[in-house]
Amino acid sequence: MKAFDALYAERHVTRAGQRIGLSQSAMSGALTRLREVFSDELFVRSPTGMQPTPRADDLAGPISSSLRLMRSVLQDDRFDPAAADQIVSIAMTDYAAFVLLPPLLARLAVEAPRLDLRVRGIFGKDEVVDLLDSGEVSLALSVPVDTSARILTRALLREGFACIARPGHPAFAEHADIEAFAEAPHLLVSPEGDRAGLVDRKLAALGLARRVVLSLPQFLVAPFVVADTDLIATLASRVAGRFAAANLGIVVHEPPIPLSDWPLAMMWHRRVDDHPATAWLRDCIAGIAASA
Repeated sequence: MKAFDALYAERHVTRAGQRIGLSQSAMSGALTRLREVFSDELFVRSPTGMQPTPRADDLAGPISSSLRLMRSVLQDDRFDPAAADQIVSIAMTDYAAFVLLPPLLARLAVEAPRLDLRVRGIFGKDEVVDLLDSGEVSLALSVPVDTSARILTRALLREGFACIARPGHPAFAEHADIEAFAEAPHLLVSPEGDRAGLVDRKLAALGLARRVVLSLPQFLVAPFVVADTDLIATLASRVAGRFAAANLGIVVHEPPIPLSDWPLAMMWHRRVDDHPATAWLRDCIAGIAASA
């Protein structure tokens, strides 16, 4: 059962063996016995790893629950971060990594110095559920997604918007109006490659439109482009503030139109809800987000 649980989480025979202290040949033997017991292939090789069959998906929850129950009976399952020696995989948007990863690593260095993180990028909402379902990651930090009961969600923070521009940009002069803002060239950050966003919808409601000269999948290059051009970028407030504090040659302005804030959430699969290391890490991340 431990072999099945490890294979379902890792989707790789060698990594699954490392997870529970078995050699590759021993794991292969365990898989053969599992297939005989359940009269099913359970895991089928594919270009992306060992993919579970529908029968394996049905077994995963009950087996995971049974193992947790057995551990709780046979041993003290409390988590000691100072002694933890393991790897936790997390999926993060660029925003979540930019805002939360530095303070999280600083805390881990003190409280859990041997706990290692593996971070996977998120570039579209549809990725979150797939990554959690597959077991490729234990946690995902992103805007909340529509999920089923198997995906659990915890709110982390709410974020607003700010504009960045070069110093002295005419769109933010003392007497500049909303028309000057709309007529200026703009930079749009869209991980999913959209050519329009919230700003465009708000301008359209006022009968205005802007020209998006540059659309980017990530925001890290935005301040360098903005500093050397007349482009305006509307970014997450915390991101804009940190860019300005880094003396990159930009100025932060309040958007000239009201823009609703948005949530950042932490999500995980129900099968790891009781996992001690993951639960401890969730509390760490929530605490860091509360003061971000």
